[in-house]
Amino acid sequence: MGKLLCIAIGSAITLSAQAHDKIGEKDGLTGYGFLGVSTSSMETNTTATIGGNDVSNKSINSLTSSPDSQGYGGIVPAFGLTYTFAGSRTQIFGGTELEDFLSQDSTLGLGVRQGIGSLGNLRLSLLAGTGNEVWEDPYVVNANRSKTDRKSSGLRLGWEHIFQSDFAVTLTSRKIELDDELSGTALGLTTAQSKLLDREGKQKKIDLSYRWKPNANHLLVPTISAIDYDLDGEAMAMQGAQFELNYAYLGVQGWEFIANGLLGSLESDKSNPIYGTKQDLDRMGVSLGATYKEPFGLKDWKASTTLNYGKEDSNIDFYDTSLKSLTVGMLYSF
Repeated sequence: MGKLLCIAIGSAITLSAQAHDKIGEKDGLTGYGFLGVSTSSMETNTTATIGGNDVSNKSINSLTSSPDSQGYGGIVPAFGLTYTFAGSRTQIFGGTELEDFLSQDSTLGLGVRQGIGSLGNLRLSLLAGTGNEVWEDPYVVNANRSKTDRKSSGLRLGWEHIFQSDFAVTLTSRKIELDDELSGTALGLTTAQSKLLDREGKQKKIDLSYRWKPNANHLLVPTISAIDYDLDGEAMAMQGAQFELNYAYLGVQGWEFIANGLLGSLESDKSNPIYGTKQDLDRMGVSLGATYKEPFGLKDWKASTTLNYGKEDSNIDFYDTSLKSLTVGMLYSF
């Protein structure tokens, strides 16, 4: 413990802490803050650190085996702030956002939301990665690998409450950069072969979601996504689709129970020069959360627990990934 995990913890916070994204009728500041502790276990051969915590082995002895499990823990902060200008139907907002549950890739966002009458709301935000490290050359065997910073920046566009409905569409585009991209150098690959393994480039995603609240006790938000990892290395570039379902049960006084699931599939563009085949990747994840309102009589506070499990199963075992985590903490909303 003791290290800071600068990550959001996903839909459990979002559904618990915030009202829906309709623009309020009063001027002022609203938001939430979360502080907790987390214990996690991750399997990955490519990511080196998350929030300063080591999540994979510095040295590996095989390019054909699935990764070993690495345990870590830390302090987990998350926050979201919104200031509303009711007269102009404008909101300024910012906070932490979880971009990818399985890789724990997260960003800080700052943006504006504008109501446009019966058309709904338009949203624009700037994104900056919170900063993780990957291996310069993940394919070094029987020697220590070196870490390098992975940075991201991008833009998110959204259209919410489309024509006064509960549909929303969101487009996210991020640029991914590594300080040192040396994939395949240790294997003596040609320049053209090494280029196929380049992990820099753009990540694009389109989400179509619908918020359905059949009654006061149930809330469901299904989301269908098209994903395009438009990376410079054509063997690392992947396209595919993903389905997510977020569910909240609010029928027990003083409690909120939340379950989230995702299923997805991705396929690479070109054959990997190391393995001689294209990569196919299946993704799945489950998150279960519970919050207890006003613990110890604390007004506007909630005690929160979240359990996460997810995996990426690749036809190339080296790229398999899994995550298990348990987070407990306190949430304050205003």
